[in-house]
Amino acid sequence: MLQRCRLAGAAAIGLIIFLVDAFTTLGSAVAVLYVLVIVLASELGDSAAIKRSSAICAGLTVAAFLYVHGFNAETQAWLRLLFSLAANGVTTLLLLRRGIDIARRRASEAALKASEHRYRTIFETLAVAIWEHDFREVKEELEGLRDRGVQDVRRYIADHPDFVINARRKVRITDVNQTALTLMGVPTKEEFFTHLDSFLPENDESFAQCLVAIDEGHPTFQAETKVRTRQGRLIPVIVALSFPPNGEGLDRIQGSIVDITERLEFQEALEHSRRELEHASRVAMIGEISASIAHEVNQPLSATISFIQAAQRWLDRKTPDLVEAKLALQDALSATEHSANVVKRVHMLLGKAKSETGEVAIEATILDALRLKQPELGTHGTRVIFNPAAEAMITRGDRILLQQSFLNIISNAMQAMDATPAGHRILTIETESRDSEVTFRFIDSGPGLGDQVGDSLFKAFTTTKPSGMGLGLAICRSIVTAHGGSISIRNRLDCNGAVVEISLPRCLLDTLDAPKDTPLSEAGQARQAQKA
Repeated sequence: MLQRCRLAGAAAIGLIIFLVDAFTTLGSAVAVLYVLVIVLASELGDSAAIKRSSAICAGLTVAAFLYVHGFNAETQAWLRLLFSLAANGVTTLLLLRRGIDIARRRASEAALKASEHRYRTIFETLAVAIWEHDFREVKEELEGLRDRGVQDVRRYIADHPDFVINARRKVRITDVNQTALTLMGVPTKEEFFTHLDSFLPENDESFAQCLVAIDEGHPTFQAETKVRTRQGRLIPVIVALSFPPNGEGLDRIQGSIVDITERLEFQEALEHSRRELEHASRVAMIGEISASIAHEVNQPLSATISFIQAAQRWLDRKTPDLVEAKLALQDALSATEHSANVVKRVHMLLGKAKSETGEVAIEATILDALRLKQPELGTHGTRVIFNPAAEAMITRGDRILLQQSFLNIISNAMQAMDATPAGHRILTIETESRDSEVTFRFIDSGPGLGDQVGDSLFKAFTTTKPSGMGLGLAICRSIVTAHGGSISIRNRLDCNGAVVEISLPRCLLDTLDAPKDTPLSEAGQARQAQKA
């Protein structure tokens, strides 16, 4: 409506100027007054309207001149025409430039308003609590310390808690967002705390660190602290502030406050779970060590019992055979000593302690294991075939642990052949020497592994036997791995039994010769069975 009035007023003024200029005898440059029409048109804010009004006014000026003077006008009339047209043109250019400036200013104002609206929206809807601080008075207090000759402000702040409390009271809160209101339990901004001191607990230590950051000119400050809500509840938060350079603009310092209650609760729950897991692991470890020791000690104890029973039978004869009884008791004593060594070595192995290492002759160690198992082999009806390598096989390790692993494998082979007919229970032991390692295989004639996967059998408490503990192969792997070797189990190619293969690093010692004889030939086993 206002624009229409302005447009009508400009048209009326233009018409009056044309009538006066064309139908009166005034000798002055009346057409100069057309600039009023152009000025009124410029108020419409459109450069096209300015150009149109300027062109119309120029046309009316020329039309009135020709109507009054024609082409044979005097010089003064021509000068007045030129002067009027010049005034028209200059006014038009000035108004167009002003219009451009006004348009730019309006665009800038619109962009500024849009930007302010955008950032205000972000400020109000951000999920992080934000409130704005005025630190100017705090800066003045710190500068006052410098003026009084305080050189070490950090030390002064630490020694004068009253200064910190007083400075905290001088920090004003100038604005907050909706998230901050929700966090602090305040319904409106007008009811929000006016000073920082209102929501910090008395034992807060973060503000003293903030004063040091302001004094030393740090660009940012971050700390963990607690804030007190309107209801008095303390909330753990992370506070982050950004300070402008050169200490300017301290009247509008935005602080981001993140509630870390859930994070601390999660950390506490995680720590509780970790403690429970450690406790469960310790209990499981103790149980595994106990079960392992019980499992391993069972081997030499069984041999001890067999030797003592043999000694009793030798003594129970009508004519006691004291020589054989003495030999049997000596074997029982050796087996008992072996039991003590097994307990010691298994404990060291599971406890990651350093075991007693030395040069170990593989064939001799296997023969010692077979000797300890000799009574059970004879009773079980297992025939042993031992094929040692042609050259000495020496490794470096703990002889007791390696011997115990061989005993476990031999026991497993015997138990695997329980269902095999007595005359077909054969345990074959092969050894092979290579450049950098020694390999030996225990091959039984049992039913094989069936559907069992080889690697799964080495896991603790995994067994295929109804009464088994599932620790034998697991301990064997631990022993072999501790010696830098590898162990595997697989079916025989003909599927009539299983093969346990062990590889260990080889030590080249020319001074040791491998035993070429095996005392457990079929004749030896028959003699042992006859004595028993």
